[in-house]
Amino acid sequence: MADSGARDAAQVLRGAAVVSVMGQSRLGLRSALLLLAACAYGSIAKADPAPRGVRMVSGAGTNTGGRFAASASGAVFELPSRAKVHVFPNAVVRLFPVPQELLLTSGRATTWSLTVTSGRVDVEMPSSKHTAVLATMGKLNAAVTKGHAVMIVTRDDATVANLEGEVKTLLSNQWQAVPVGSIATLSTDSPSFTTRSGLPFPKLSDGPRMFIAPSNALALGGFRWAPVPGAARYELRIRRLVDGKVMDQRGVSQPEFADGFAPVAAGDYGLSLRSVDARGLESSWSPEAKLRVIGVVLPPGSYSNDRAIFIGAGQQVRFTNASGLELAYSGAGSAYSAALGTIPFGNSPIVIGLRSPGSFDVATARLEPRDVYADVRIGPKRALWPRDPVSIDIQLMSKAGAEIPSFLQVVPKVTLGLEPLDLIFEREGNVLHAVIPPSDGPGPWVLRVEVADQFGVPLGHDFLEVASQPRVSPPAVRIVKEAPTARPSAKTKAATPSRDAKMASSD
Repeated sequence: MADSGARDAAQVLRGAAVVSVMGQSRLGLRSALLLLAACAYGSIAKADPAPRGVRMVSGAGTNTGGRFAASASGAVFELPSRAKVHVFPNAVVRLFPVPQELLLTSGRATTWSLTVTSGRVDVEMPSSKHTAVLATMGKLNAAVTKGHAVMIVTRDDATVANLEGEVKTLLSNQWQAVPVGSIATLSTDSPSFTTRSGLPFPKLSDGPRMFIAPSNALALGGFRWAPVPGAARYELRIRRLVDGKVMDQRGVSQPEFADGFAPVAAGDYGLSLRSVDARGLESSWSPEAKLRVIGVVLPPGSYSNDRAIFIGAGQQVRFTNASGLELAYSGAGSAYSAALGTIPFGNSPIVIGLRSPGSFDVATARLEPRDVYADVRIGPKRALWPRDPVSIDIQLMSKAGAEIPSFLQVVPKVTLGLEPLDLIFEREGNVLHAVIPPSDGPGPWVLRVEVADQFGVPLGHDFLEVASQPRVSPPAVRIVKEAPTARPSAKTKAATPSRDAKMASSD
């Protein structure tokens, strides 16, 4: 056990104290003594139950002689202190498995060490007074005790950036704090170790902070900000305030974001921005701008698109996440509390607006009557029964020519007189078709077709009067059979007039 601890101590000492970034070898006396004492502490501490070791939680890479080279996708390691080490693509780093007990400027802390040979490594450190991460970059050492820090090593320089946290550098036995938003660089051109301000974060321009989500979610966008000198691109992050979860993060090259984040549900969110220079080094995140997304509870059968909310006559709309807001709409005369619940809708378009009392930031939405209807056609119009079968064609249409909502189902109701007919409709796209065979019963008949959706909202109707086909009667002719007669005698013949003789007739 002691031999193993000694080997670990020697390995930490070599990795953390020997400078090799710029082709030099130098061992700082104070650093060496501190690290040697720390390593000895680490070897003794191994007699106790070992803490959970360093583990890779994502990514991939290769390990050669204790040095880890990240793949093109990078890698993320988690330390027992809950700190995360993000090794960027193709970066080379050495992570030491034994913690050190170092006396830092903030006091004694259990410290996990790493050496950055080349590339970029980010450290995200949870707030703690008793843990730290020590990164060695040749002559330059950096201790991270809280927040987010960046280490970049190239052939010519070593850079430490404090994005948002507590970072101190150690050079020639001198500690120096790196303020938030600052960058410290040690290079062949600047061996005196200079600290300068990093890029400032972008400042969001005035614009909407309240939005109405007529559907279940809304893609927030349309943000603008002033360009930042020296910025190659910008990053935006949206976070849910109730639990701090990051919902989406995007990068853009221009100082505007019009496309929209991934859709979010009604709630409160925080929007932050940061600048990124040509090396990929980010500024700190800007203070969060609060965004409020108001939800809309639509009545059954209603729907929405980018232009408006479409509802039926007599239906009502209710809002969520609207506590403390004022609501007004055309025709209301004055504003009232949005928490009161619903607004009625007649059959004319109206525009509603919600805002905080006294604010000019108003979220608006347009309510319109549902524009989907059913074009019902029954024919032939001069149908006669039992001669003609009757066809029923139903086509869903939109008054504005918009796409028919896919969730709408067509429910036809067909009656013959007062009796409902059970018909099977064939559907192709938005057209339904059925045929009614002729009836040979007593007519005339009235055929009615009423169409609604699955929520009972009427879509259209039509009717047809079917007449009876006239019946053809046989001609009114009476056939009388001629009675047989006896052969006439000579006397009768003399009394019978000749056929050619003219006779008077009553006809």
